[in-house]
Amino acid sequence: MKTIAIGSIFVLFAIVAGIATPSAFADHLEASVSAPAGSSVPGCEETNACYIPATVTIDVGGEVTWSNDDTAAHTVTSGSAAEGPDGLFDSSLFMAGTTFSVKFEDYEPGDYAYFCMVHPWMVGTVHVQEAEAEEEEHEEELMVKITSDPVGQGERMTVMVEIMDDEGNPTEHVNYNVKATQNGEVVLDDQGVHDHDGSMSHETSPLPAAASGDSPVDVEVEFLGFGIDPPFTGPAGHMESAQVVPEFGTIAVMILGIAIVSIIAVTARSKVIPRL
Repeated sequence: MKTIAIGSIFVLFAIVAGIATPSAFADHLEASVSAPAGSSVPGCEETNACYIPATVTIDVGGEVTWSNDDTAAHTVTSGSAAEGPDGLFDSSLFMAGTTFSVKFEDYEPGDYAYFCMVHPWMVGTVHVQEAEAEEEEHEEELMVKITSDPVGQGERMTVMVEIMDDEGNPTEHVNYNVKATQNGEVVLDDQGVHDHDGSMSHETSPLPAAASGDSPVDVEVEFLGFGIDPPFTGPAGHMESAQVVPEFGTIAVMILGIAIVSIIAVTARSKVIPRL
């Protein structure tokens, strides 16, 4: 733990928890694919959603299971509609509500295309990779800072949320939820916040009471990840909190805005490198 600063307006704590993690092994032993409702009617090929997901990755020896979630019968047939079946695997007709599985034990690494013989616009791909493919993994550090300004009963509090890297530099395209309560009453609840530069202010509703040791304002931030559109990257669900209490006893209505900075370990995986 290291203390950054203690000031008359806010207290800043930093909790350093950066961990360097060695390379790990990818886990692609099982994969599931759905033939979704409506895939028996042309149109799903326009969004590449006739099989969902259209491409799956599996280790040599891993197993892929297809489920028929449509109302019509389908096939999962290796090959292509243009060139026909290649004889590697074929489900034959499997009915609605049933499944079909293939274990890729004797397959070379590579891409294996398949289609539905009844509805040839339905296509998908199985990407087979070396078993126990090694992927490098490292963790970088981020900080979440929560600050507030001094307010009294009936006033609105401004809560500032900043998400920075481990050197205190702003980050971009952050997503989070922020919630504040006082004596069990919700005074701020902003969900699905997206901020371009990692710093945004939020205003509470009028406080039921001046913040004090008996009536603190609890602020909680849930980090949702980085990115403009989901799925986001980073440690979704990471929580940080701060509690607003009086600054000093000589200033009765002065609120000490608390800033808590905590390190988030963000796992960033590199391109998968097969172990030879």
